[in-house]
Amino acid sequence: MAENQLARNFEAQVNKFKQHIYIQLNKPLIRGIIFALVIRYVCLPNKSSDYKSFLEPWYNFIVEHGGFLSLKYDFYDYTPPYIYWLIIASSLLAWLPKVISIKLISIIFDFVCAYFTYKLVRLKYPVGNMPTKAFLIVLFTPTVIYNSSLWSQCDGIYTAFLIACIYYLSMQRNSLAFICFGLGVSLKLQAMFLLPLLLIIWIKKKVSWQQFLWIPLTYLVCIFPAFLAGRPLFDLLLIYFNQSQKYKELAKGVPNLYQWIPNRYYSDVVPIGLIFTTFAILLLTYIIYQTKTKLAPDRLLHISLISVLLVPYLLPKMHQRYFYPADIVSIIFGFYFPQYYWIPIMVQICSLLSYLGTPILIKICSLALGFTLCFVIQKLQSTLNQSQDIQIHEFS
Repeated sequence: MAENQLARNFEAQVNKFKQHIYIQLNKPLIRGIIFALVIRYVCLPNKSSDYKSFLEPWYNFIVEHGGFLSLKYDFYDYTPPYIYWLIIASSLLAWLPKVISIKLISIIFDFVCAYFTYKLVRLKYPVGNMPTKAFLIVLFTPTVIYNSSLWSQCDGIYTAFLIACIYYLSMQRNSLAFICFGLGVSLKLQAMFLLPLLLIIWIKKKVSWQQFLWIPLTYLVCIFPAFLAGRPLFDLLLIYFNQSQKYKELAKGVPNLYQWIPNRYYSDVVPIGLIFTTFAILLLTYIIYQTKTKLAPDRLLHISLISVLLVPYLLPKMHQRYFYPADIVSIIFGFYFPQYYWIPIMVQICSLLSYLGTPILIKICSLALGFTLCFVIQKLQSTLNQSQDIQIHEFS
């Protein structure tokens, strides 16, 4: 009798567990995550040209030169933090196929980026399923899948830290925000696309200048293991400078201003483009400084979108992947300002078509992206003016 009762209890527990699993698997979030993982699994075998030319040779070099000790050699043109992952992949994950172990970090950060997107949208919608929708949209955005699962790129990693930076600024956890920004910069210099936002919140006295010290400090901490392995500090500090000298193209498949300028003017246009971009950033900063508007989360997000669109659109020497932060920030913008739903759609289309590399489409997309940028700036200016009018009226 006791044995029969025990068997019935066990069977009841098993059925209860099966029912729980069935309920969980039928939740949209769980189903979405599973489907997102399946898509990435299907993409894993693809080996991009960058994978064959850079990532796989770096992986092989690490294996042949003693793992961590390989860091003393100048065999990579990325900053060390990404190489640390290749060291981990070549040792702890050596049982996996190379292409999978290399791509794994980028795929993980797809989900990290989606998570901080969820957190930001949750600030706008404390109740409801909008944050979950935002989370899933990021995971199924074509450029996100393309970048990590197909191309083995790491733009999603530094972008995840930028989204985290915006989130922590919204939560007024400023030191943590600057550390996240520093981590982004330590991975890719393109994280600097968000710098105009940081300048604006500094000039609006929302953060102190001392908090900017977190950026170089974080970078130094991130390169320290490579220095410890024997690579000269001077080399480590000049990685980004050396990167900037590598490609001599005004625009490498990117839908920005320089699609319309022949590359033969490279030497003349590059310094002009740098000066013009600097002037545009300072002008934007000054315009916002002149207003008394409060930098609430929605305003921070609006400025963030302008920042990650403006800088790669005006800077020369950009690549097609450099609008990746704008892809993600525009999605969040669409949730904060649903009346402008077409903006994230436009940004995604332009970004994706630039991945396909068709020159005429890229030129058309550069016009569409320029129009989108102007529209977003104009809307910010109009809201700033309205805010000013309201404050003047209240004062009167």
